[in-house]
Order: sequence, then structure tokens, then C-alpha cells
Amino acid sequence: MRRLGAPLLAMVVALTPGQPAAAERQVVAAGFPATLAEPSDPGAPVLLFLSGSGPTDRDGNSRLGVSASYLAKLAVGLGEQGIGSLRFDKRGVPGSQPVTNEADVTLATFAEDAVAVLDWLKSRYGARPVVLAGHSEGGLVALAAAERRPEIAGLVLIATPGLPPAETLKAQLAARQEPLRSQAAAIVRRIEAGGKVEDVPEALLPLFRPSVQPFLRSLFALRPAEQLAALRMPVLVIGGGTDLQVGKADFKALVRARPDSESRWFESMNHVLVDAAADRSANLETYRDPTLALTRGVSGMIAEFSLRK
Repeated sequence: MRRLGAPLLAMVVALTPGQPAAAERQVVAAGFPATLAEPSDPGAPVLLFLSGSGPTDRDGNSRLGVSASYLAKLAVGLGEQGIGSLRFDKRGVPGSQPVTNEADVTLATFAEDAVAVLDWLKSRYGARPVVLAGHSEGGLVALAAAERRPEIAGLVLIATPGLPPAETLKAQLAARQEPLRSQAAAIVRRIEAGGKVEDVPEALLPLFRPSVQPFLRSLFALRPAEQLAALRMPVLVIGGGTDLQVGKADFKALVRARPDSESRWFESMNHVLVDAAADRSANLETYRDPTLALTRGVSGMIAEFSLRK
């Protein structure tokens, strides 16, 4: 794997002549703590990043064991190419907008937050093309936000589920030992059908506690490929061959939904956008290593797509 010689954000970047870096600064966007990388070219595009599931922050890190800083690295890589970005701490991340009642939160909550931040960005930079870029579950939020703001310049879906999320979760739960595997599958079916499950086994409470079931119900109702097919803005779909969370079937479903989309499959890339082995243990080690360089070509692909907008 390619490693950076020093922590990425402490590096002094050597820029290509004529490509001034986007300068980063801390802002509050529609009430959310955020990092804005502002390009010097007034016509350069700006990407709005939407992070993945759980308490994933603006850099792509989570207190659940992820410290790879892949979104921060991606923003820096784009900034080197003169492209701006905004990434924010979503609702529920420590220091951001609080979740006062978990049972009130659905995927629509995060989509509405994304639209509020998007509108804040457009109010500041109305002349710039604005591209939505969602990673993992953030891609599902990006799809919902794009439905609400179809005038955006483009949509980038990175490691985003293309199959119905309930199917993806069932496949992931298939690795559990019995009887948890059967119990979890039964709970998914009941929530998918619109039911509420009170009798959740203790071992499954972190995933299926009653207060999170409204969110799961909204997630299981999604049909990402159908949503994408109904959108008309330019689309870029990116996936990786060593991704443990989102597979090639998801990637293909999104690409089939929009045959006019641009797409790129990086065979050695995993869920945190670095080269990784297929071995699960070695793969997961990369989730805790912020010194790993992004898979070669990822930021360039997104930059090329954005610059054409």
C-alpha cells in the first residue's frame, strides 16, 4: 500500500502551476460545523460531501473505530486541483446539531439537513457549479437531496448501495452465528413490512433497538436504483473491489439505472477509499490508518467530472 510520508493535513503540497489550492477554513453552514475549501477561481466547482452512517464526522471518521480521514484526504486532493468543497458534521455527531429523540430521526431528516447546507452554500456561491458527493449511506442521502434540488450541477455516488438497503443488511447479517442470524433476519423482515419490534434480543439491540427502528424503516423503504433513474443531472458512480460494506452488485445496479452515467470501478479500493487486501482483518486495519494514500485516480476522476459541470 502507498503511505504518505507525514500526516496528510500537515503536508506542504506541491502544486501544479496554474492550479492554486483551495484554502480551507472553518465555518458554520446552516447551523452545522463545517470545513470549507474555497477555490481561488470564482468559476470553479464546489463539492458538498455527505458522510456515511452512524456518527461519521466531516472527515470520514467515527468513534466506532474509523480514523482513516478519507473524506478529509479527498477534499485536500480535490483542492490541489483547484476544486472547492464543503464537508460538515452531520446531526448527531458530537459538537454538531443534537439528536434530542432518536425515534424522530429518519433518512428524510438527514436529507433535509443536507438541503439546508446546500442552500447555504448556493447562497454564498450562486455562480459556482455545486456538486453533491455522498459516500456510503451519504450517497442515499445525496439521492434524496438531489430529488429536492434537481438543479444541482452533478451527483457523485461513492461506495453507495444500489440494491435496496434491506437486501444489503440481510446479506451482511448472513455472516452472524445462529440463532442471531435467524433472529436478525426475522427482525429485518418485520421492520421492512412496516412493523415495530419490541422483543429485540440483547445482542441485537445496538442495531435494532426500538428507538432506531423509525430510521431503519425509512432506510428499508428506499430503492436507490429507481431513485437514480428518475434524476436527470449528470452522475458519477464509483465503487471498489475490496469494499466490505458495498459490493459490485450495488455498483452495477446504479450504473444500469443510469446508462448515461460516468462510472469507475477500482479493483483494489475498499470502503475507506484506499488500496486493501481482500482479507477481512487486513482490510479493516486500514480503517484506523490515516497515513494511507487514497487509491490512485479517485480524486482525479471526481475532479474531471466536476470540472465539466
